[in-house]
Amino acid sequence: MKPLIRAPKDFWSGVMFLAFAALTLVTASGYSMGRGGRMGPGYFPTMLGWLLALLGAILVIRSFAITGEAIEKIKFRPLLALLGCVLFFAVTINPLGLVISLTITTFLCAFAGDEVRVGEALALSLGLTLFSLVIFVFALGLPLPVWPSL
Repeated sequence: MKPLIRAPKDFWSGVMFLAFAALTLVTASGYSMGRGGRMGPGYFPTMLGWLLALLGAILVIRSFAITGEAIEKIKFRPLLALLGCVLFFAVTINPLGLVISLTITTFLCAFAGDEVRVGEALALSLGLTLFSLVIFVFALGLPLPVWPSL
């Protein structure tokens, strides 16, 4: 007997999109919609919620029709490593500044994967730090601490 859900990845992706859609629609229901020519604050989140729901429904329905891959076992090491890196960044951005904190964070995050080389991780961390510095500090003018506060 064939299993009812033939593409588990599609099915659970669709369920995730439907959950995000429900959350978005419930949250947006507290805002006024406005109309097409004069959109209110709830217009865009509501439309986005319906698009997410449509995408989720397509994925769920599709999971019954096509054969897909099984879901792999969840790897907790990368998830915990990335969570630790985000917490590290949150704690160190003010005392160390954006440059040092983000360089260390992105360097450590690179090692959440299985196939990482030190040179690649260093290049990635320096590139992302430079990109973030240019975009957030110089282009957008956000008041982020760039260097350590003494």
